[in-house]
Amino acid sequence: MEHQRSRDALIVIACLLLSSLSLLGIGRLKIDSSTDAFIPTKAPVVETNNRIEEQFGSLDALVVSLYDEKGILSGENLALIASLTDEIGKLEGVKQASSITNLKHLEPAPDGVEVVSLYEGNVEALETHIASWPGFYEGTFLSEDRTSASILIQTQLDYNQAALLGSLRAILAPLSGLESSILGLPVVTEQIRISLLADLAFLVPIVAALIMLVLYLFLRSFKATLLCLVPLVFSSSLALGIMSITGITFTMATMLVPVLLLIVGSAYTIHIFSHFFEEYESLGVENALKKVVKKNTSPILSAAATTAFGFLAQLSSPLLPFRTFGLLSFIGVVVCAASSLILLPALIRLVYKEPIHKQVRKRAARGLWVAMGNTLSNHYGKVILFASLLLLVIILPLSYSKLEEGTNILAFFKKGSDLVQDTRSYNQRMQGSFSLSVMVKPSEEVLLPSTLTIVEKAISTLEGENHVGGVQSILPFVKRMNELLGPGDGESTVQSDEPELVFDFFTDLSDEQAGGQAYEPLREQAGGMGSYEIPLDPSRYGLETEDQLAALIAQYLLLYSSSLDTFINDPLEPDAMLITILLKDSDTRTLRNLTSLIPTLFPEDWSVEIGGGEAVSLALTDLVTKSQVISLFSSLLAVWLLVLLTFKSAKLATLSLIPCLFALTSVFGVMVIFHIKLDIITSLLAALCIGVGVDYAIHLISAFQRNDQSVTEVMQTTGKAIMANAASVALGFSGLLFSRFVPIANMGLLFSIAMISAALSALLILGAIKLHYSSLITRRPS
Repeated sequence: MEHQRSRDALIVIACLLLSSLSLLGIGRLKIDSSTDAFIPTKAPVVETNNRIEEQFGSLDALVVSLYDEKGILSGENLALIASLTDEIGKLEGVKQASSITNLKHLEPAPDGVEVVSLYEGNVEALETHIASWPGFYEGTFLSEDRTSASILIQTQLDYNQAALLGSLRAILAPLSGLESSILGLPVVTEQIRISLLADLAFLVPIVAALIMLVLYLFLRSFKATLLCLVPLVFSSSLALGIMSITGITFTMATMLVPVLLLIVGSAYTIHIFSHFFEEYESLGVENALKKVVKKNTSPILSAAATTAFGFLAQLSSPLLPFRTFGLLSFIGVVVCAASSLILLPALIRLVYKEPIHKQVRKRAARGLWVAMGNTLSNHYGKVILFASLLLLVIILPLSYSKLEEGTNILAFFKKGSDLVQDTRSYNQRMQGSFSLSVMVKPSEEVLLPSTLTIVEKAISTLEGENHVGGVQSILPFVKRMNELLGPGDGESTVQSDEPELVFDFFTDLSDEQAGGQAYEPLREQAGGMGSYEIPLDPSRYGLETEDQLAALIAQYLLLYSSSLDTFINDPLEPDAMLITILLKDSDTRTLRNLTSLIPTLFPEDWSVEIGGGEAVSLALTDLVTKSQVISLFSSLLAVWLLVLLTFKSAKLATLSLIPCLFALTSVFGVMVIFHIKLDIITSLLAALCIGVGVDYAIHLISAFQRNDQSVTEVMQTTGKAIMANAASVALGFSGLLFSRFVPIANMGLLFSIAMISAALSALLILGAIKLHYSSLITRRPS
């Protein structure tokens, strides 16, 4: 006896030390909150973004939004914006910061065009400048109602996101008089990164408290409740330790593993204590444990195997975080089941000495809901059986086909959060904070008027699409320069026969660069008498060919003193242009419609590539859907094979899937009714429902197979434990409703519903089969 107690003490001490060491490594966890952590590095959209960034620089744009309800265009506000723009432009990681206070403006001059500062200290002059080119300034740098202004920040390719955002917040912190916010995809991913560990630290105590509540109500013993938690905490801390030691990235998927193990693992400890209390009074601690462990080892290991391999089916997913989630969950479930059979009995032997009171045991043995279920199975079993299976066959495929998809990471935050409110407010006043980047490589020269005309028509079509706030391209600069330097209506530029009279925009451009043609604008036409359009008629400009017009357009762009490298990849002879589509909303339907439409707007021999953060979100949505389909069928197959090995019966293996299918039906139905989208978190539910839901069937079928109890007695023991298990898991997952992330809160709600559905279907339907079609579920005597 003393030898046994020493061994038990050694087991407990070893587990406590291992848990402590694992928890010490939390500070070393590598956190990645971006969608880049989910999408494969070889995915086409990732390679497209890399090619775009090689040509045009970083696609991680940031916006500082400034708002004054009284009007932003006051001398004091403009001075403040100028100071902020200058300060932001000097930050490490910033390539360029632009606002209405540092932009260059083109205006007509007696000899052609003059480049001046948009704002030179005079508000009236600023308004005049903006009014002369409103399409360029309004909606991007300034709202039409003049209450908002933006500082657009172009980042460098390799910049420290956390450091830059920290610097921006430090600059804006002392700001008074103006409402300020920082927007853009980097802000969203940074906010998720900051919140991940905080959310985990917040959720774990809540989930643990809810599980303790259920355990206490079921076991009626605070001591037993605490002992049940020990194996769960051990497996959860071990999972965190594995992540920190191996350098596994901590994402929104892997953060669920510790919480998940706390909840799922409670099933094994409940079954141990449930049967222990049944035998404790009559057999004593040691003999009761021997009997309980012997009787429950097979069903617990079978249930753990199906749950673990249900998780392991995620290895078939194309998404690395899902594969990591599956592997960690697999290890955690195995550890949790083993500790329930080894660590928990050791704790019981060390702690329990005296039998519990009969009154406690009798109260724990009562099961009102189980008794009601037993009555229903007896009197209405056949009706319940056939009606339920009919609904299953109809609702499951129908609800699955109606699921909505979407992986907009801004939607991860609740609608009342500051980030969501700031983004919506900005999108109402400006062209939009979401974007798609389209790199176009024409088959001919980029600056040919015929090429630009095709692009113009494409942009006009895109601007008419829902949720498109605006489209940015090189075209406004070409048109503005033509307005300032081109001939007026009904006029044409006189061609010069004398080279010495040639007027050129730049003295270092030769005649060959100008298309081999010398031309001289009419002096009386200079100064903004041209048309705001793409130059199309060579003769009107004293030229002969379209190639010469392309050279003229190149000189137009060279004359514009500010950098245009975010629109074309070379100032003289570009072979690619970038079109940026600004969106006020980025729901999946809008993105899918646009990505389908864009290639049709250009000739087939043009190269058209779509990238940007929203393109990554759309690609991730498709991968998530594909991953769920693969993991769903992989989990079903893995679980069916494991149950087949356990019961040596294909019939029983098939029946064991009934609770899983009802769990899936309830999940998909609720998602359709409440428009909960299939995203990187909720897509994990299918495999979870299968892996965990089958446990109820295994425990119940195992009890039926033993044939040592009547159906009523099975329902009062195993059935009661199943209901307590389902309540523990459901209530534990309901703790996720307190998460600050919407998908995790949705997951908590959906999984709680799934577990109740799985438990009820196991008790009612399998119970009805046992009562009315016993041959289907009872092993034939050998």
